[in-house]
Amino acid sequence: MHDAFREYVYFIIKSDIHVRCFLVKFRTEEIIPPPIVKISEAARRFINSPDFLNLGQGLPGHIPPMAALTSISDNLKHPIFHRYTPDQGHLELREELAIYLRHTSNINVDPLNELVITAGANAGFAETILTIVGPGDNVIMPTPFYFNAAMAVRLAGGHVLDAPVDDGFQPNPDLIAELVDEKTKAIVLISPNNPTGAVYHEEKIDRIVDICIEKDIALISDETYAQLVFDGCGHYSPWSRKDAHDNVITLASFSKDFGMSGWRVGYLVGSSSFIQEYMKVQDTITICAPTAGQLLALEILKHNLDEIMTEIERLHNLRELAYMRSREIDALDFYKTCGTFYMFPRVKDCNDSRALVLDMLNSIHTLVLPGSIFGPEGEGHIRLSIGPLTPDAVNEAFDRLVTYFKHY
Repeated sequence: MHDAFREYVYFIIKSDIHVRCFLVKFRTEEIIPPPIVKISEAARRFINSPDFLNLGQGLPGHIPPMAALTSISDNLKHPIFHRYTPDQGHLELREELAIYLRHTSNINVDPLNELVITAGANAGFAETILTIVGPGDNVIMPTPFYFNAAMAVRLAGGHVLDAPVDDGFQPNPDLIAELVDEKTKAIVLISPNNPTGAVYHEEKIDRIVDICIEKDIALISDETYAQLVFDGCGHYSPWSRKDAHDNVITLASFSKDFGMSGWRVGYLVGSSSFIQEYMKVQDTITICAPTAGQLLALEILKHNLDEIMTEIERLHNLRELAYMRSREIDALDFYKTCGTFYMFPRVKDCNDSRALVLDMLNSIHTLVLPGSIFGPEGEGHIRLSIGPLTPDAVNEAFDRLVTYFKHY
């Protein structure tokens, strides 16, 4: 039976007259596998090499503050760590998070009725899609986009409508308005953006919010990188508009700023009516976010935010170094964005970024991601994630890129 289960399941019903074969396909077959997993497989033979550099995965490079980890480890024998929290999340965490969001993002939220702790932003996004999107529905996304977001829409049976961004990686509200039709259920904004690093302008976001209010559709605002904004730019959350609360769903994560990627804890802000419906999905899929991760996030919010700000400043310094070194590579066209630890340069005369990435991996043992995995408008680009690097590693990476593209 092993071979039969690789792609299809066959049921054979025999009778005296004939044999009938029923072919059952997995409903996920039309959804592409996670692109980063496939590319990481290609890099597997280099991973144990001492000269391998990984600029592929979106990690921040720091772990949670040591004082917070020590506090958690000292209390692991307490029964609370090994039990469910309420489905909506540990109440004290929601209360502390509501204070944090008010101070950092101008998000005023009722922790009892408008805030949910999720098993990471990915789960929060997928569960939001399952709450509002059904087969045949459309979701509009500025492209390039984060590929997991598109996968979630397709998993729900929906369709992604691409809305290409402009040369500064900003969304085009006029184009988005043209794409809205009777099947449109949501518009997705990711700002600061993965993969481009762009921080969307307030005026652009407000125009898209107006579209959502007028058409009575949802705006899903992924703000995972909200604290990773640099160079005097400001993050603008559409939830800060009181008139938009019935249409805006905001989600984010502790993975990047708190260094908690493996702990799988995020959060979601929405109207009380949306939260009631959303909880049906979360309870079905995850029940609640991991308890230990919730308690770690709470500890950091209460006692360790200064250490987090130090790590964010370190990321700012890495960005400055990387953009300074980027001027040495004529074949790469860098547009300096204001957010995240990603760089998304266009490679001159490149029309197959996947082949280019594999050649770079073989030639200079350095992994970056092809822009094509972030939607059709990403083709011709590569994404560099400098978050997990040291300054020495940034210099080494750009030394290799200079060498590689000198002969490109």
